Amino acid sequence: MRLSAAALVLASSLAPFALAQTPPAPPEAAPASPPAPVQAVDLGSPVVEALEVVAQPPGPALWKVTKGNSEVVVLGAVKPVAHSLVWDTSRLDRALDGAKVLLVEPKLKVGLFDVVRFKIGGKSVAQPGALSEAKLPAKLRERFVAARIASHQDARRYEGMKAYVAAFLLVNDYREAAGLSGAKPDSTVQKLAAAHRVKVQPVSEYGLGSAVKQAGPISDAVGLACLDDSVDQVQQESDHAQAVGKAWAAGDLKTVKALYAPPPLERCLQQVPNVAVIERGTDDNTRAILNALKTPGKAVAVVDLNFLLRPNGVLDRLKAQGAVVSVPAG
Repeated sequence: MRLSAAALVLASSLAPFALAQTPPAPPEAAPASPPAPVQAVDLGSPVVEALEVVAQPPGPALWKVTKGNSEVVVLGAVKPVAHSLVWDTSRLDRALDGAKVLLVEPKLKVGLFDVVRFKIGGKSVAQPGALSEAKLPAKLRERFVAARIASHQDARRYEGMKAYVAAFLLVNDYREAAGLSGAKPDSTVQKLAAAHRVKVQPVSEYGLGSAVKQAGPISDAVGLACLDDSVDQVQQESDHAQAVGKAWAAGDLKTVKALYAPPPLERCLQQVPNVAVIERGTDDNTRAILNALKTPGKAVAVVDLNFLLRPNGVLDRLKAQGAVVSVPAG
């Protein structure tokens, strides 16, 4: 049984939760399109810039945060990556050896009341103002159709849903069709942690009901804007996700910073009342790492590079709180 897509989408406004997936329909040929330009964004974290090194050790970029006799090794992550992506885990294995805890992305807590409130299945997403592909503005309709074909779906998949629900589901469907994973690399790191018998702890926990309540009402205009953002995100991931994943696996931050633009659906979430996605994610990760630094010993954290590379990102805030940030020797 699955919660309604609407409930899961609204919860994703506050944390990177995954939507339920269904097997893709047989593929159709998608119309060719030129690569979309990468959005310009300031990824100039002073701490990250100061610690960049010419020599790239094997595997993704790591940072070491220390305070007194405590340390947290931070793995910067990107999403999505190819299910088939192979990366060198040797440095992370050493970091996990003897670690007291692995900090990961927020956890969605679903209670019995939430299941009753939001119903089971998808019926609760069919509401007045719901999506009709034929009635979309011409330019958006053309782009949306191309994106859903690339996602191996027909029009019935999204018909009758609220536009903002269809937006998130479209991206999820595209990732499934393209062999991309929003759960990795976190799920891979958690398997490594299990092998080292390291406890896994989310940086925060959100109740589904409170997440939906905080999101507030979403207008039809915002819903259409979200759908437009989702089409942009499908194009962005089609153009760059594979290259970003390979650069990330090689520790090539220069290429990652050039191609790992903020997800277009971030614009959608910023329009939702009472939601501040980037600020909350940055704050949650900073707080969790500072708490880990209060206890002697070593911890490991997986943090999306969106929260690390921007000015006043997680590493900048940790340094401002008196922590020493460096790059592990090996």
